[in-house]
Amino acid sequence: MGVKVFELLDVAKKHGISLIAGKKGLSKKVKWFRVMENKEIMDYMEENLLLFITGLAINDDNELIDLVKIQNEKNSSATVVHVGRNIKQIPEDLIEYCNENEYPLFRVPWENSLPKMMKDFSLLFIESERMEKELENALKNAISFPDKTDNYIPIFQQYSFREDDTYCMALLEISNIDNQLEAEYKSIIKDIESILMFSGDRSFVIDGKGSLMILFSDYFMNEINQILSKIKNLLLNRGYDFYIGIGKNRNGISKISESYLQTIACIKISKQKEERNIMIHFEDIGVYKVLSSVGDKRVLREYYKNTIGILDEYDKKNKTNYKEVLRLYIVNNRSLQSVSKTLFMHRNTVNYQIMKIEKILDCDLSKMEKRFNLYLAYCIESFI
Repeated sequence: MGVKVFELLDVAKKHGISLIAGKKGLSKKVKWFRVMENKEIMDYMEENLLLFITGLAINDDNELIDLVKIQNEKNSSATVVHVGRNIKQIPEDLIEYCNENEYPLFRVPWENSLPKMMKDFSLLFIESERMEKELENALKNAISFPDKTDNYIPIFQQYSFREDDTYCMALLEISNIDNQLEAEYKSIIKDIESILMFSGDRSFVIDGKGSLMILFSDYFMNEINQILSKIKNLLLNRGYDFYIGIGKNRNGISKISESYLQTIACIKISKQKEERNIMIHFEDIGVYKVLSSVGDKRVLREYYKNTIGILDEYDKKNKTNYKEVLRLYIVNNRSLQSVSKTLFMHRNTVNYQIMKIEKILDCDLSKMEKRFNLYLAYCIESFI
């Protein structure tokens, strides 16, 4: 979540800091603040900073303009210029540049106390960090212990998340990224946070150890889809392979856990079908919706064991591939030709193996009901 520039305005006003340009950039995220007088050290500065220029090292308007331009190019969030001593006034060219580039520019009288400003801004950022940590813990509690509402509802309410609003979870897994490359992973999270920020203030992302969990509160489903489409395009442009699962958008903060479990089901289905780089909605996964709602997973495991599990054991003992042959036979509507092409086998060989499978399972695969029961077992496999 973080602090946005516009959230600094109350503290800024208290210290006589006024906005003079770049109003359209007020939704930018700010991580911290620094005094920055020299463009040579900008390469060593982190992004998303609120920067102060006292003007003590500024000799003319051109130096000031160049410094602010570099600050913007290095992805700083905003600049505050002290006016009255070395810098007598803000150049019109600089104001025009900041408006054109949507870069917030503030002025503050020289005589106003910089240490007092720093103290108040520090308190604001520390409070923001505390809020992020508390919301992260509240979300984890809502997912893991949905019945223990006292562990998360008061925290959400403290930060204006209403109990009866709509809540929707999305889960993102990136399959071709080395999570050990911390800088790369943090860069992705930062860009996702920026997308969320520009789309409103009722969503946030947390790192779920190998996956990213995104909570949406008080959004319509079409808005959620638009935001996630931007995230999908971001990852595609960077060359990543990924899975995105989207749970139901339901009223009630206690529904967060249910929505999260639905995202896991979506990811499992995507992986089973090898469908990468698309968004999967729980509403669209058909029979898997029914399977994911089965509370006692032992029922599913027993069903699988007594059907496809028999073939699985046979394949392991005899080094055969009957389980895959049967799956292709079912999904291709009993087409021996399609199975033979996929597995590079002769049609007669496929036919022989299907008859062998019927003996092993003691079933007649010409019956649609039997094939459906076996297909259901393949679907169950992704949940056990």
